[in-house]
Amino acid sequence: MNVVSNAGPLIALGKLGHLPLLARLYGMIRIPREVYHEVVSNGLRLGAAEAPAVEALVRQAAIQVVDVAMPVSLPNWAQPLDAGEIEVLVLAQQQVTDWVLIDNEHARHAARGLGLPLKGTVGLLLAAWRHHHLSFHTFGQLMETIKRRPDLWISARLCERALEASAPRSQSACRRG
Repeated sequence: MNVVSNAGPLIALGKLGHLPLLARLYGMIRIPREVYHEVVSNGLRLGAAEAPAVEALVRQAAIQVVDVAMPVSLPNWAQPLDAGEIEVLVLAQQQVTDWVLIDNEHARHAARGLGLPLKGTVGLLLAAWRHHHLSFHTFGQLMETIKRRPDLWISARLCERALEASAPRSQSACRRG
């Protein structure tokens, strides 16, 4: 499976202590060098707890750092994005990509315009639950944690929708009734 990730899902899964889910779900993933610098180099400099975990996955070859051949001039979709997001989308366009892992709404909008298959942190956790890498209880706890953590920048409404979509039928019937 060919999966390219931006910084957001790596940082969020690292902060939640569930970064190894990436390897369980997808095997090896690719990140552009700019994303590596953002998450690991800058993260280590700033003391971010998730930076060593991402660095360890790079050393274990669960994450491959890729140098991206950038176009001479950037397309219009690149204007509101940072360098890492641009490299992620360029890399995803250069390869046949099964998933582009991205949380930032501007980058997701650009990726949709390019026809790229998207998944964010909540989608990753939902996939982990569906593939039995997380219990429903753990999935629910993670959604509640994300809602409470301002350092994750993920919408509480998105977490609620994921919980509603994944709730066992008996639980969702109780909530409605």
